[in-house]
Amino acid sequence: MAQALARLIEEITVDANDTDEQMSGFLQVFQDEVAVPIAATVLGVAIEVTGFDMEGDERRGLVARCRHQETEDVLSLADVHFEPNSVAGWLHAAYRTWLCLPPFPAQRPSGWAWPEP
Repeated sequence: MAQALARLIEEITVDANDTDEQMSGFLQVFQDEVAVPIAATVLGVAIEVTGFDMEGDERRGLVARCRHQETEDVLSLADVHFEPNSVAGWLHAAYRTWLCLPPFPAQRPSGWAWPEP
């Protein structure tokens, strides 16, 4: 899994010159590859992620726009947990690895071809 995540991170950040550009690469792939809204959890609480964004704070990283019941909020994407066999879960594992955080359990979804042709 570590080698596959390293290859994915390399593909996402290949043309980036600095941390901001690398984060932009991750944001772009989340926006392009993950259909929202998508179910997720935060600290065991079921939420719905409605979008991804970068608010300009490098230390906070990417954020997830979330909904829980009637409440909407913005959370650090690093804290969101997606289904392990989903594209979101696999990308999230790469993102957490890039952040030097242990990834949540995940595996590359079968049939998902990105970044391979």
